[in-house]
Amino acid sequence: MSLADKMTAAIARYAKFVPPRQAGENAVRRFTRRSLLAPVNRMVYLAIPFAGRTGFQVTELEAGLLRARMPLKGNRNHIGSMYAGALFTLAEIPGGVMTIFDFGADYIPVLKSLEMTYLKMARTDIEVVFRMSERERVELKARVDTLGKTEFVLEGVLTDSGGNEVARSRALYQMRLRGH
Repeated sequence: MSLADKMTAAIARYAKFVPPRQAGENAVRRFTRRSLLAPVNRMVYLAIPFAGRTGFQVTELEAGLLRARMPLKGNRNHIGSMYAGALFTLAEIPGGVMTIFDFGADYIPVLKSLEMTYLKMARTDIEVVFRMSERERVELKARVDTLGKTEFVLEGVLTDSGGNEVARSRALYQMRLRGH
């Protein structure tokens, strides 16, 4: 079993043990993954050692939402702002993490392309947020389950510590069922 396979299986096992949240009188099956962030980040670093060297960190993760951060320290370029490659890394890794958490270890994410639009110099730690609606997730899973693989787009907004947009990303992923 490859390291990536071990990581996805471990993440899936962790997710199964997280208790559901209560919403009023109805129990809503929604994972609260804050308690999983340390193991999630360790697993990301095992699968992608470069992510650990950059200081990449998932800071919030639940169904259809991922928030991640990268420090300026260690990721500066020759003019003192964050290196464009570090911003690219911050925008790329979350798609895989979201896919594994939202769909499980039988669904494999593959990045096909990623477009970055750099809006201003990033002179602080940077955060990125990705969202996928329940409807989008249901439709995506149905397409993959029917076809064995399909493509989807994730768009991210990268902001500095003052909340200013420094970049935007648009990533095209292919999601495959394991074994296809």
